[in-house]
Amino acid sequence: MKINGEDLSNIKKNVNQIGYYNSLTKIFKKIFIIIITIFIVFILSEVFFIYKIKSDYNLNQNILNNGQKYEKSIYIKYEGKIYCNSFGDIYQLKDADIDSFKTFDTGDYRDNYIATDKNNVYLGNNIIPDLNPNKLKSLGSNYYSDGVNYYFLSDVYIKNEDTSAGSLIKEYIIKNKKKQLYSYPFKKIETTKALKGIEDFRYLASDGEKVYYKGDLIKNADLYTLKAVDKYNDDYFYDKNNVYYKTKALNLSSNDNLNLVSVEQGERTYLYDGLNGNVSLEEYIFDKKYIPYQILGIGSAHVKDLLFVSKDGIFFYNPETKEQERAGDNIFKGKVENILSSVISDDKNFYYLHSYDIYRKKRTKHGYIDILVSKNIGIFSLGEKKDWEKIKDIDSGTTGEVWKKGNKYYYFDDLGVYQLIDDVVYEIVDYASLKYLLETSNINDDTIRKFVRDKKLVAFKGEELTTASIKYKESHIAEIFLAVFLTTFFGISIFMISLKWKAQKKDREKLEEERKKIEKQMEFWDNYYNEKIPTSYKSYDDEEEIKKEIDKIKPIVKNSDDIEGLKKREKKINSIIKNFNVDEEEK
Repeated sequence: MKINGEDLSNIKKNVNQIGYYNSLTKIFKKIFIIIITIFIVFILSEVFFIYKIKSDYNLNQNILNNGQKYEKSIYIKYEGKIYCNSFGDIYQLKDADIDSFKTFDTGDYRDNYIATDKNNVYLGNNIIPDLNPNKLKSLGSNYYSDGVNYYFLSDVYIKNEDTSAGSLIKEYIIKNKKKQLYSYPFKKIETTKALKGIEDFRYLASDGEKVYYKGDLIKNADLYTLKAVDKYNDDYFYDKNNVYYKTKALNLSSNDNLNLVSVEQGERTYLYDGLNGNVSLEEYIFDKKYIPYQILGIGSAHVKDLLFVSKDGIFFYNPETKEQERAGDNIFKGKVENILSSVISDDKNFYYLHSYDIYRKKRTKHGYIDILVSKNIGIFSLGEKKDWEKIKDIDSGTTGEVWKKGNKYYYFDDLGVYQLIDDVVYEIVDYASLKYLLETSNINDDTIRKFVRDKKLVAFKGEELTTASIKYKESHIAEIFLAVFLTTFFGISIFMISLKWKAQKKDREKLEEERKKIEKQMEFWDNYYNEKIPTSYKSYDDEEEIKKEIDKIKPIVKNSDDIEGLKKREKKINSIIKNFNVDEEEK
């Protein structure tokens, strides 16, 4: 319908479009404000976090430099407060009574982590419940009692649970509290019998019948036949019936040929049953259907883990899958013997063991970085045994050995990568260096390193026959986090826009309904004047008044961005039409 030359439906359509685009603009403004707010909060949090760290560091330095240390213990008194200096950090004992505070000194270094005051017993900065500080006694092997209650108090700290970065920041910034990463574990022993530490066992105690490891009961352990597998290891022991790892009885036969074996600086220590050829790693038992196993690489400084040979193949332990895996067939002929820790022979050939890692290059915005693909232990051939002749032990073989093959001389190394000697076998290419190695009695690692650095010893590479390979999957945690963040952020934004669009759609539908009502009313009166009422009765002046009123509203409608205002103005149009109807009826 047209009034005064303007189509009322087009006016309504323009109003709807203006309202829709204005709504989108408001939504994006809100999103932008939210992003800026989050960014500002993040920056302020970082500033506060750095300030807090620096403040704590300065306090720790003041405590260390100016505090009064309690003898050889971990406790320090500073400005009327007691602190515990352990775990690479300093924590306050908030409930300590400074006047009665003292260390529990028995002359044993393991007691340096224990203190008492008139109210409590402390292990590190933790209060031990149910122990009377005035009657505390050491029972040996890290066990303590007040005559009523019995506790195992460890002198080795462990990492606490829930020490994620988010948890640390929450405690540090929100709660203004430094979360403790490590603590000394303790265990109460529920017993009515008096306990006593077992001599020569660091963590074992007994009541004369039952045996405890770090406060936990070892079921069926026989106190009187109990022995340590290795006096320098606290976790493996055996009695007449069983072999134990901590409190777990292993499915191995008990005998006196048990040994702990590893490479020189390996991450893993294995239990080897020399009588039956069994192997275990903590509670994991190697497959018995392949026994007996022979172990390669014991004490080696050139390999990162051991290899296990049986008649059915060569095996290794994969820490990624936490299982024994097969590297390949048994390549050896007859009896396998060690020449050095990394050099071996069988009845026919010489071999050497060597570890190496494989990396690939990954491009980043800062350049290229190395991504670990695999860790490998290779068995390399040195040819037939009959071709080799031993010439000399260097430093009784602890440094290495000189061997001859044909008219060439070779140095077999036993120092290893931790002494910066990367390869196992080197050809001696300089006559003066050969003469020095053969004629000098005391040759140290500095000399070998210098010969390698000066190219007097050149690394020799044999043919790789078998490889034990541990493959690593590239971590995509950062990329996944970014993808999830962006997806969530834009997903929420789109969802908000969708909700707003639906709300606007409903408003537009309502306006459209109102527009149609107006058109019907206008159409009715148009038909009424053109058909029902004679022209002589039509009041032209009154219709002109309606047009004038609508002309006044139109400029406002076109520039409006207020939907509610539009609705009010529509009501005004209805009111004008209604008044017009009343006037006509009176006429």
